[in-house]
Amino acid sequence: MLTSQQAEALMTASAAALDLHLFAEHKPGVVHYLVLASGMADLVMGQALGIEDESGAVFEPVAPRGPAA
Repeated sequence: MLTSQQAEALMTASAAALDLHLFAEHKPGVVHYLVLASGMADLVMGQALGIEDESGAVFEPVAPRGPAA
């Protein structure tokens, strides 16, 4: 899981790379979300997968429901 300092560094670097201006009042929320998302990713990545969890080998498209747009 990311620390707050790591999340802040990630936020700063990502914003600079995207030329994205972040308002000062938004930064604590962004850092909080990055730490939260990092913790969730650790939980998901920690789950064991079995053979039944593999995606299908063949993609079979399904027609959309409802009227055509």
